[in-house]
Amino acid sequence: MEKVGKYCARSLQIIFIALTSLITSCSIPKVIVYEDPLTAMEHNDLGVVYEKKGLLDMAEKEYRKAIKKDSTWYLPYFNLGNVYYKKRALDKAFELYKKALEIEEHPDVLNNIAYVLYEKGDYTEALKFIEKAITIEKKDAYIDTYDKIKEKINPPRREEKGY
Repeated sequence: MEKVGKYCARSLQIIFIALTSLITSCSIPKVIVYEDPLTAMEHNDLGVVYEKKGLLDMAEKEYRKAIKKDSTWYLPYFNLGNVYYKKRALDKAFELYKKALEIEEHPDVLNNIAYVLYEKGDYTEALKFIEKAITIEKKDAYIDTYDKIKEKINPPRREEKGY
């Protein structure tokens, strides 16, 4: 009789464990909705940090999140354009700079568009953008871009080079 009692107790333990496993395995999974707590500005700033560290893919993700949060702000488009410029994807960089320019006519954007066009060999079009940037603000970087473009349009003659 004692053996039967131990057997029954053991059987009940096994049944209890099996039922517990069955009940918990059939429960409905919880759905957790994650809401991004960062603002567009915070995502953009985080992107800048990643970009400065050379983590371009991570910077790209943050700029895209900033754009998703606020598609009316020019800066994340501009910064994302800079990432693509650094990756040497000039067409994509140009596209993003143009989008930034549609939102705000900022001289840094105009300068970068001019420089991409300069690198692509479209000097006449590049000149239009850099001249517009200089009319808004005269920065050394803009003057440098202007000088590079002008040199391609009007290269110095041999005697000017000191030959």
